[in-house]
Amino acid sequence: MDEIRFRTEYEQVADQLYTYLVRATGDREWAADLLQEAAFRAYKGREGFRQESSFKTWIYRIAMNVMKNQMTRRGRERRWAEEERLSEPPVQRNPESLLHGKRTTEGLSRALEMLEEKYRMPFLLKHVDGMSYREIGDVMDIGDGAARVRVHRARHALASMLKGSSEDQL
Repeated sequence: MDEIRFRTEYEQVADQLYTYLVRATGDREWAADLLQEAAFRAYKGREGFRQESSFKTWIYRIAMNVMKNQMTRRGRERRWAEEERLSEPPVQRNPESLLHGKRTTEGLSRALEMLEEKYRMPFLLKHVDGMSYREIGDVMDIGDGAARVRVHRARHALASMLKGSSEDQL
């Protein structure tokens, strides 16, 4: 892959990849460092890109590997940035609905944090980044069937956790 094509492909996915890394780490500065390291490694290895998968899944996989390596090295725990999780304002504007929406968002955030990484990551890739099961499988180095199962299990676990937390509030 030549330098011009690499830059073009990278510019198309960089913002989305950065957003994913912020959600995965909860730290904007660390996410920026991870993105830079992933871009550097991808650029260095661009000649080895065989185009068996899309550029997007290839660079996401590189970024996930960089993130996992740094998490292991640093022994750092994932924190979730609340402002990044709030993608849309609540439709209803009365104080009661705003409070309910905030509780729901906080409950979902806590539930996501409690999911095992092998379920959280595919769930975020599917529902935040809009990847197909095949792309998730490519990024995580698992089959698309396994990706589908992990997303399904994440949904089921989240539903159970959220149901339990809403019953606690009643």
